[in-house]
Amino acid sequence: MPIADLKQKAIKSLLNGKYECARDCFAEIHKKYPSDLRFFCKLAEMKEKTDDLNGAIADFIEIASLYAEEGAVAQAIAINNIILRLDPSRTDIQQKLQELSSERGEDWDIPVDTVQANGKSTMPLAQSSSERFKSGFTDTPLLSLLSAEELDGFIDSLTLKEFSAEQVIYEEGGEGEFLYLIGMGEARLQTQLSDGKTRIFSHLQEGDFFGEHTFMSNLKHSNSAVAKTDAEILMVDRATFNKWVSKYPQIMNTMEDFYNKRVLAKVLAVTPLFKGVQDDVCLELAKKFTVSRFLQGETIMHKGERGDTFYLIRSGSVQVSVSKKDAPDRQVGLDQMGEGAFFGEISLLTDLPRTATVIACQDVELMELTREDFSSISTRFPSVRKVVESYRKERAERTIKALSH
Repeated sequence: MPIADLKQKAIKSLLNGKYECARDCFAEIHKKYPSDLRFFCKLAEMKEKTDDLNGAIADFIEIASLYAEEGAVAQAIAINNIILRLDPSRTDIQQKLQELSSERGEDWDIPVDTVQANGKSTMPLAQSSSERFKSGFTDTPLLSLLSAEELDGFIDSLTLKEFSAEQVIYEEGGEGEFLYLIGMGEARLQTQLSDGKTRIFSHLQEGDFFGEHTFMSNLKHSNSAVAKTDAEILMVDRATFNKWVSKYPQIMNTMEDFYNKRVLAKVLAVTPLFKGVQDDVCLELAKKFTVSRFLQGETIMHKGERGDTFYLIRSGSVQVSVSKKDAPDRQVGLDQMGEGAFFGEISLLTDLPRTATVIACQDVELMELTREDFSSISTRFPSVRKVVESYRKERAERTIKALSH
């Protein structure tokens, strides 16, 4: 069998839980490419999944040794940790981990809660493969809705494509023709900031899918996807995907849920508001926001009204305008803002009425924050208040300049 077909068969077998078949395929690939440790690792994993723990441990020991010989200490440590998970009694592996960690200038020790008073490990023995991999590929949200027979059909409709580490899978602004599912390897999603810098907002692993934004919005890609490691990516085109959605509408519900989470992650990545705040903290803070939607042409806030909310644009764009005192019916445009921008901060900082009118230029989704939550966040993170204050001053200067013409 040609190597490309063998890889595709191995990945698809892995995805639908046919681990014996996947093991045999990876064994054939390993024979042809013995120096490619990715496939050797997959062979060892498949042996573990089929309850050949001794075979898996023997392979992992060899893999760890090969990584160490190559100077890939981090990978060698990771593989040795897998061996200890499978057999916590291996004192030789514990010693090897100490040696490898010393190479990296790190301290390593067995966690205290895994050692009894007599010095024996109490780390739980490896579970059976069915329990251990319950959260594997067949439980990935996009696939878990299908029966075994349906899963076979869906996976057969996928096309396998290989990407090298750091190779672009799709570019921001490109047409979205496929939905992607990671069969092997890792990828990341990133976006270009206004200052030209790149910001990563999502790390993806085996079983994760991505590219759903274009399927949900029919727009071009709003981010780039890049392979973090050499990766085997399964792809499904829109026509095939739509056939599956027509048969199983719940797949679309799963897509919408992930789409909403990814949009949120991207907004938090591009907004200057949370610059310097750790990603996990940003996600925690995001829970305080509620989502509001306005149609194109709708007024979001009027100049002169009381303001008790702060807005962050999740999608779409808005027009900010003010009126002159001597011509209240004439609106002077100040700014058009899009994804990641925020407004409504002046009223929250000064307790004054709204200083501008904001209208949706197109259908827009806003993340809304109450006065109380805004105060709580800006107190906890002074950098947030500093950013908002800076923008308030800049916008005040821009307003004065616009009104003076």
